[in-house]
Amino acid sequence: MKLARHPVGAAALAIALAAGMATTSLVDTRPAHAASLSDAQELVASAKYAFDDLVDQGTNATIRALLKDAKGVMIFPSVIKGAVGIGGEGGSGVLLVRGPDGTWSYPAFYHMGSISLGFQLGGQETRFLLILMTDNAVQKVMTGDTQLGGDLSAVAVESGIDKSTGTTTGRRDIYYHAETEGGLFAGVSIEGSRIKSRNKMASKYYGYVVTPRDIVIERRVSNPQAEELRTAVASQSGI
Repeated sequence: MKLARHPVGAAALAIALAAGMATTSLVDTRPAHAASLSDAQELVASAKYAFDDLVDQGTNATIRALLKDAKGVMIFPSVIKGAVGIGGEGGSGVLLVRGPDGTWSYPAFYHMGSISLGFQLGGQETRFLLILMTDNAVQKVMTGDTQLGGDLSAVAVESGIDKSTGTTTGRRDIYYHAETEGGLFAGVSIEGSRIKSRNKMASKYYGYVVTPRDIVIERRVSNPQAEELRTAVASQSGI
């Protein structure tokens, strides 16, 4: 199944690559535009479909086992890596946190971005599922600006699991599963990526000025449009 694409972003990327533009102008490490309500709604809907696909592909038993103990999940339906040379990558996603009663929060909004050096395949698009296993991971992400591999330990599900037993080889803050277009894992790494909150997008979505803590811990807001996403996460985490 093809990755969910934002029509405007995909078109702009194709034009830019054809014209040979500099990578840093193709994909910024910051959110590229002021989010609208429809952008937020589209992201939540895309996150639900991406979550379903990522859990149901390949390593589903392992991912489900991790989800049963997870403190939170982050879903990035589309992260685009830049072209050859100095490359950037970026994409928006959502965070849901499991409460003391076992129920999952409504989504808070985030952006994943990084800058890397060296040869890269231009325009590579990947979707990510991040499984937050510790309270430390949840707290760090909620600060609004966190580096993966620096502030938090993160390991790919494929390399962090003993496949013969289905157990983790040393508990990490975050386990992640990534797929490129066509459903291939392709050894994608999030080492060094920064995750920043998108509070303006959250405010558009909920109609109030809110922080990630307001949404996922204090649970001061709700939006019925996110119920399908919450239900999907709950159904795969044993709730």
